[in-house]
Amino acid sequence: MKKILMTLASTMRTEVIWGVNSWCFAAVAIAFFAAGVALSHRVEPGVRVETVTLAGDTPALQFLPADPGPHPVALLAHGLTASKEQLFRFGEALAAAGFTCVSVDFPGHGASARRLSGAGNARTLEGVARALGSVDVFVGHSMGVYAGAEAVRDAGLSPRLFIAVGGLPDFGKHGPPLLLLAGRFDEGFPPALLKARRDARLVLSPWSHHALEPWDPRLVDAAVEAACAAVGKTPPTAPTCWRWRLAGLVLGMLGAFGLGKLALRLPDLAPRWAWMRGPLFPVIIIGAFALTTSTWAGAAPHLWRAHQQIAAVAISLLVVMGAGRLGIPRWSFLALAAAVWIGCLIGGANILAFSVSPFMGFLFVGTVLGGIAAHRGPRRDGDIAMAIVVGYAIGQFIPRIF
Repeated sequence: MKKILMTLASTMRTEVIWGVNSWCFAAVAIAFFAAGVALSHRVEPGVRVETVTLAGDTPALQFLPADPGPHPVALLAHGLTASKEQLFRFGEALAAAGFTCVSVDFPGHGASARRLSGAGNARTLEGVARALGSVDVFVGHSMGVYAGAEAVRDAGLSPRLFIAVGGLPDFGKHGPPLLLLAGRFDEGFPPALLKARRDARLVLSPWSHHALEPWDPRLVDAAVEAACAAVGKTPPTAPTCWRWRLAGLVLGMLGAFGLGKLALRLPDLAPRWAWMRGPLFPVIIIGAFALTTSTWAGAAPHLWRAHQQIAAVAISLLVVMGAGRLGIPRWSFLALAAAVWIGCLIGGANILAFSVSPFMGFLFVGTVLGGIAAHRGPRRDGDIAMAIVVGYAIGQFIPRIF
């Protein structure tokens, strides 16, 4: 009897200590999360950012300088699978330099309720250019470069300077002065190909690849310097608030992983809620990512994409659980995507490589989080976590086609 009582007392003492430690751990995680969200929404002093709708139904971000106008105008266009927030760094830096900047959502992307349309991209830019009255500087990334070039060929866009980030525009017989910006490791536009363009000035970043070019400080600074020179302005000191936003992302995700770790202990805290272990962990991580990157990466969910995300989660779950029944590990999906991507690059199919690249990122994050969720738990939890992450990413970033 004495031995039983001693064992019971020891167990209760352990549970009390673990409970107190859990509350302290949760408090620290929440503090990290809150600080991260606050920092991630900081904007350069003197710059105001507004969400507007232009040319009837085109969602856009408008970056306004603090001093009264008139100001030169810059029009920004994102790449495939991205949104108007992708070029936040360019818009913020140009606004700090005295430009009124507008970054638009193409059809099927971001907050746009329209369906994907290649021809509609150029028409979107032309409509916004008419609404703005004039465009002094155009900045496009990837797909945005080609939409801007088509608008120039159609004479619907006539900027003083065309800045192409990760792309090679075709203006036809005549076009505006051209600045090419790219990362050294851009998958589709290697330095040798860019240097062959004789009618443009080229700035290469030594470290970024195609997906990271919109946030590359060297490329952003080069764009601001060239834009200021095109309109006769003196470029200011380079913005620094992006560092606070990056720190906010790191802090917010650390806090989310801390809260996620507690969610993975649900069977110990409340056995009847053990079934929530699988879905709760990825939801916490996705929520933190959306809150800390919504302003500058466009990760916040849109209501009209909900059906697309739900369908993507359901299909992903069926595929992953089916693979599990066949004894196929989750990481095999990532390995397959990587093999296809490498094959596309070797074979010169750069367009296919661009298409596969986002899926590789989705699968990598989903595979990692699925592995964490399944640690010391059933495989089912890992499958659910991976399906939620992959489904959210596909529904959020893949353009609307239906």
